Amino acid sequence: MKTFFACSVILFALSTSLFADPVSRTAIFDPTIGPNNYTIQFPLELSGATVDMNIVGGSFELVVDEDEGTAALASWHQEIDPIMLFGMSTGPITITLVTEEGESPAGTYNPETREFAVEATFQIEFDDSQLWQVGFVSPVNLTAVEEGTIHGSGSIGSVIMHLAGEGEFAGGTFSYTCNTSARFDYDLPASQAQSGDVNQDHAHDISDPMAILRELFLGDPMTCRAAGDVNSDSDIDLSDAVFMLNYLFIGGPALPEEAVDCTTGDAA
Repeated sequence: MKTFFACSVILFALSTSLFADPVSRTAIFDPTIGPNNYTIQFPLELSGATVDMNIVGGSFELVVDEDEGTAALASWHQEIDPIMLFGMSTGPITITLVTEEGESPAGTYNPETREFAVEATFQIEFDDSQLWQVGFVSPVNLTAVEEGTIHGSGSIGSVIMHLAGEGEFAGGTFSYTCNTSARFDYDLPASQAQSGDVNQDHAHDISDPMAILRELFLGDPMTCRAAGDVNSDSDIDLSDAVFMLNYLFIGGPALPEEAVDCTTGDAA
């Protein structure tokens, strides 16, 4: 029963390890952001049913190291709504990470494509007070490969993931697909901001280059002026607004990964 529940939609909060490799992102599962479900197809011997499962909460911590080209899961807790199997409820489903003491499941990270893949073991728990009669017994340890791509810069962006495969449970084999979209946010002191987030609204969008232009030509100060030096030339001018517009709309170079100190104007 490989990769039964190891896919997710996530609201990301970046930890304070933002400023150095490896970078650790704590991800909060949030069903309000986008697709957040599994589709399980059971074979005829296991009822032949198609079951959708909704992910409703939990979190995990993903650590990536660009220099080493590695990724690791430091923690995982996932909550899924109850589903009906053979007319019986699973009750709330929880998934946690199984690790050896002092070790985290590790995999690969490609800093050019920002793709990661981590193989790990998860423990699935549910109410088996009735389901044990048909071979569904809790808890179950499953091996899964979590694959995805991080989009965005620093601590603002999104994660897109897709899984498809087969697994074994209760003497039969099922197939599944999982499509997810996610965004991640940062957790920084009020005095700091992600580079490019000049209005400190925890987003990179058109309002940021517009704020740069308003300061340059209308004298309207940016909320965090240090975040405006997105091309890292130690100056804030028209080229920064152009740099950010290129990033937002035509796939130009990424914004700096480092946070900045809004009180001094220097990188944090």
